[in-house]
Amino acid sequence: MDLKHRSHGITDGRDRAPARAMFKAIGFSDSDLSKPLIGVANTWIETMPCNFHLRRLSAKVKEGIRAAGGTPMEFNTIAISDGETMGTEGMRASLVSREIIADSIELVCRGQMFDAVVCVVGCDKTIPAAGMALARLNIPGLVLYGGTIAAGSYKGKDVTIQDVFEAVLRLRPAARLAHEVEPLQLGQRVLERAVFARDALQERQAEPAAQHRCRRQDVVTLGRQPIDARQDHLLDRFRHMDRHGVVEAPRARAIDRHQGP
Repeated sequence: MDLKHRSHGITDGRDRAPARAMFKAIGFSDSDLSKPLIGVANTWIETMPCNFHLRRLSAKVKEGIRAAGGTPMEFNTIAISDGETMGTEGMRASLVSREIIADSIELVCRGQMFDAVVCVVGCDKTIPAAGMALARLNIPGLVLYGGTIAAGSYKGKDVTIQDVFEAVLRLRPAARLAHEVEPLQLGQRVLERAVFARDALQERQAEPAAQHRCRRQDVVTLGRQPIDARQDHLLDRFRHMDRHGVVEAPRARAIDRHQGP
């Protein structure tokens, strides 16, 4: 296999003299350009500890590429910290960044006609994005993970970001926690009503037409009614009737939002 299977198109021949001149302007020699050009996609960024050390790691990667007979060419891309942006509007950018990272690695490798690429990554979205880019490029490649964030120290003990999140949770007042849990319970109750209304409608549709004692919209509206104690009581009654096979007129009358039980 020709190790310069792609980069020869950008570096070799008389017509490529302008391209070689631009490479030489930043320090590459004729010897460098005669070797395979290996991209080093570095996701270093000065916004988070996940990727902050990757400049040092990529320097070691480039040393290895030179020792193996290649010419490394490093380029950068973006990254968004999930841990820092969590709970803010900035978190909306996280998933989008994965696509941009993958696209940028792919574009640089295609545009510069690299023969291979090493992706140096360090956080939630840069890792899958690098893998996506390699799959699209179909050239020799490697995703090198920079490792997890080193633990800090507090009162002589190792602590991680998880410890900080847990400490914040423990400091929240109990009343606030209860207030935050209530919407989850509320959502479950709404879901239960919707499922029950659907099942009730299916049961009615399966009965002979002569036995239909309620309007379709009366059953469907059960899932949309406001949550209150009266309807909780009705829901319990309906479940009891279902268990005992009672699906006659009392169900229709009780479900109607304009009538009482």
